[in-house]
Parts: sequence; structure tokens; C-alpha cells
Amino acid sequence: MYNLSFHEKRQHGTADFPAEYYYIDKEHPRYHMAFHWHKEWEIIRILEGKFLLHADEDEYTARAGDIFLLRDGMLHGGTPEDCVYECFLFDLHGLFRDVNSVKKYLYPIYHDLVLPQVYFPCRQTDCGKVKVYEIVDELMKGFSFKRKTEEASDIVSDNTGIHPCELAALGNLSRLFALILEKGYILQGKGVSQSGSRKVSQLKIVLEYIENHFDEKITLEDLAGVAGMSPKYFCRFFRSITHQTPMDYVNHYRIERAASLLCSEDFSVTLAGMECGFNDSSYFVKSFKKYMGMTPKQYQRANG
Repeated sequence: MYNLSFHEKRQHGTADFPAEYYYIDKEHPRYHMAFHWHKEWEIIRILEGKFLLHADEDEYTARAGDIFLLRDGMLHGGTPEDCVYECFLFDLHGLFRDVNSVKKYLYPIYHDLVLPQVYFPCRQTDCGKVKVYEIVDELMKGFSFKRKTEEASDIVSDNTGIHPCELAALGNLSRLFALILEKGYILQGKGVSQSGSRKVSQLKIVLEYIENHFDEKITLEDLAGVAGMSPKYFCRFFRSITHQTPMDYVNHYRIERAASLLCSEDFSVTLAGMECGFNDSSYFVKSFKKYMGMTPKQYQRANG
């Protein structure tokens, strides 16, 4: 999931099992979830703390036990607060491409005729939603156990073998979507509005520009021009979705790229900063500490 690309083009999992599990805590380079999108669906479960998620134009505040179900192509980003969370990314088309008995029921979901509910807060008494939590819990626990087993054995999985949790995942995902359709856990009468879709598309263009030019000088006027807006209007537009100013967001993205580089022994603090668009070393250190809560050198030691 977290390859520092707004539009993630990498494959998660394998061709035979296009799905992958991630455990995210403060040590993870992408602890703060930058806005991005991908072809996979994603289940996010909050294990500890608090998590503010922005999905397209909606905002949710989640706590331990809460679950998100994000559609493919949905623009999303999150801000954790003393948080640990886990993610399961899966290609819904790829997993069931040869299972016609399942595909026929998923047809309205594949074609956005039905938009499943995004947020499932755990503080629910509805028996159907309790079942949602049970299914997701079973799904996540299988992959969490696999991760811990591999770490304890110092084994790096190459995803070439078959693991029981992968077989169980197919059943659990089938159960999950069957339950959503049966109980009507969908976005009633909402859908994706034409104006909303256009705004998200405009933002995606800007984010891709930042990704391609983050190591160069970027001005507010540059970003506003990409969006086809005046700088003043663009600032309001950008902040209405991301809750950040455009230039704060650019700096945050640069810091995340630098943090990834610092995990490599080949990069000094000065070089990492320069590679990510910071020509002033002292400003880079100050900015890094602001966003990451520690200096670049402290981060490098902790992740070396």
C-alpha cells in the first residue's frame, strides 16, 4: 500500500491472490496516511487510539474497533492520533474473476450501482453490523497471525505458497459482501454526485503533479494553474477536502519521501533533504521534526 505514490500502481499480493495485509504503527514510514487512491478495495480497522479519515469529500473520526470499507478508486487519507491500525487491500475483481457464482452477485457493486457503507463504528447493537465486525475480525486475525509467525521465524514471505488465511479470506469477503447486500448497508440515495466526482478528479490531478515535481520548486501559483483555478479559490478548494493548505501538504509529502530515504544507509540527512526539494538543511531538519516528532538523525537511528 504505502509506496509513497498518490496513485498506487503497484500490485498488492500476487496474480493468484491479489490481496495484502499491513500492520501500521508509529514506526511505519507511512504512519500518517497521505491522500492516495488505488484499484484495490481496502478494509481499515483501528486497533488503538484515534484516526481521522477523509474519504473523497467525507470525514470520519474513528476509534479502536471501528472499521472502514473503501471502494476502489476512492481518494482517501488519514491522520492517526496515538493510533495502531491494520489494512487489508484486495482486488475484488481479481479475487473472484473465475468464480461466476460470486461475480453475479457482485455485479451491482462492480458497476457502482450499489455503494457499500464506508464507516462501521463498533459501538453498534444492530446484530447484522455486529456480524460485520466478526467477519472482519476473523479476516484480520488470520493475516496478523501469519505476519507474527513470519517475524518470529525471521522469514520474509515471497507469497509463492498457499496459506490457510488466504483461503479463509475468500470466504470471509464473500460473507461480508453478502451481508452488506442482504442488510442494505449501503449509502442510501447518496452515490457519487457529479460535482463531487469532478472535485475529486481535480484534486487527483494536483496530487499527481506534486508526486512528479516534489523535488523541484513548487509554488501555490503552479498548483492553482494545474487545477485551473485562481490561487485564492484553489486554497479554499484544496483545504475543503484535505484540511491542509496546499503548501503544508507539499512539505508533508516531501518529509514522507525523505523519511523513506532515511531508512536506507546510503542516504545522509543532507542528501535526503536535497533529494526531496529542501535546499536549506536547517529548514529541512525543522520541518522534519514538525511533522515526524523527531529529527531526521533520530528517525534514521530508530529505523536503521
